[in-house]
Amino acid sequence: MTPFHFRLQKVLDWYRKQCEIEEERLRLAAERTAQSKLALERHQRDVLARQMELIHSPQPQAYELAALGPFCRMAKQREVQLRQKWRKTEQELDHQRAVAQASQRRVRLVENLRDRRLSEYQYQADRELEELASEAYLAGFARRLNNKSTA
Repeated sequence: MTPFHFRLQKVLDWYRKQCEIEEERLRLAAERTAQSKLALERHQRDVLARQMELIHSPQPQAYELAALGPFCRMAKQREVQLRQKWRKTEQELDHQRAVAQASQRRVRLVENLRDRRLSEYQYQADRELEELASEAYLAGFARRLNNKSTA
């Protein structure tokens, strides 16, 4: 019997390569999401620290208190921008996760097909070997019978 050859091996290799690319994109999307969340948290900590610094100062200056309102408005606008960016990166991450999972499913599908074909090939090879063994046994049995009848 000829050696096993999976006709879709190139397709499987290509799907695997695509899956690796999609998984790398997923990793990068997760990294961008984590960075945008860190930027939001860092901004919130900085704003809180500046507010607490002003509140706990023993004698705040009038101009500092006057600047607090515009500072809070600007900080809130920046927080909204950072939150929107974070949500956008989370949506991109969810989308990329779905793409990567679909790519993994394609790979598993073709691998399962290859495994089935390999099992079928192995079954046929075992049957051929079994037939060959039984033919050899029967040929030997017939030879022994012929030797007994001629003797």
